Order: sequence, then structure tokens, then C-alpha cells
Amino acid sequence: MIIAATDRKTSMLPFAEQIVLIAKAKPDMIILTERDLPPSEYKELASFCKNECEKNGVEFCADRFVDVAKEIGAKTIHISLADLKVSKPEGFDKIVTTVRSEKDATDAERLGASLLIFRDVFDLTCKSCRNAKGLATLRCVLGTVDIPVVGAGGILPDVFMGVLASDTAGICMRDGFMRTRSPSGVVEAYHEAERRVKKSI
Repeated sequence: MIIAATDRKTSMLPFAEQIVLIAKAKPDMIILTERDLPPSEYKELASFCKNECEKNGVEFCADRFVDVAKEIGAKTIHISLADLKVSKPEGFDKIVTTVRSEKDATDAERLGASLLIFRDVFDLTCKSCRNAKGLATLRCVLGTVDIPVVGAGGILPDVFMGVLASDTAGICMRDGFMRTRSPSGVVEAYHEAERRVKKSI
């Protein structure tokens, strides 16, 4: 599973054009993570993104705006663990939650999450290299829950193999999709990494 998370502030092209390109590249899911927008503006963007996803057979995921997601008929929602602890949103086929530890993961599963995004796989504070300080924790998280877990944080094509070799369900990336004119190349690199990992098993 390859998930694209958006960020209009870092988009290489005008945001709508970038979304179109990403949707045409056919990742498994696009999460519209523009949570700083007021609900009315988010709804407009979400309707556009959902439409592009539907054209291309890509799963659309709204972020945080539960009411907006329901209004436009989205079936997948991403909410924080803190919000999930307050209330599990009803009326969705899939609830995606971001976690940072084994405890977060077990709490999220218990509260009804159906897909987890484990953040901070790679430490980007190291300027000379990207330290995989979270890769070991990711492996531990995979062993504590029965729902799918994808890795996020510093994920670019050069580390696809390493993350997938951990038996994760996939990866979630933002900059790799927002700062390229070729999202299709990113998706193909991911699928090639999948094929190589399967061959090595």
C-alpha cells in the first residue's frame, strides 16, 4: 500500500494540478491533509480531490473534518489518536490514525482504528544522513496489533526496500509526492520495491 499525503504549501505545481497528477499515478490512497483550512475551504478542496480519486480508482481519505467528510460522502477518515480517544467517528468504512509508539498503536486499535500510520521512521534532524531510529520501533508496533500499519516520516524512494522488508503494510509519504512532477515515477518505484522484496523472501 502506498499512501500520498498532501501539503499545498510545498506543492511543486499549483495544488489542483498536483492532485490531478498524483491521482493519475494511482497510489492506493490520498489523504487530503490541509487541516489549517476553514471547513468551507476544506470541503471545496475535498470534493475536488475525491472526484479525482474516483476517476482513477484511488481511495480518498479526509483528514480531521469529520462533518465535511460525511457531507461529501467520504468513506475513509484520518483522525488523531487524541480525537479518537474522545470519540470514534461513525459512518466510515475505514478509520486511519497516526501513532508514534507501541502503546499508541494498541490504544488506537482498541478504540476502533482500522489502519495505522507510524510516524518518524527516519530521523531527519541528522544532516549527514537519515537515521532510521524508528525502524526498530515500527517492527515492534507490527507485532503488537492485528490491523495494517504503514511507515511514514522521511520516506523517499531510496528507502522503500528497507521499510517494506520490515513486513509493514506499506508506506505513507508527503514530500515525495508534493515535490515532484512525476508522481507516477514514485508509484512505479514503490511497486518495483514490492516486487524485489517478494522475490527476496
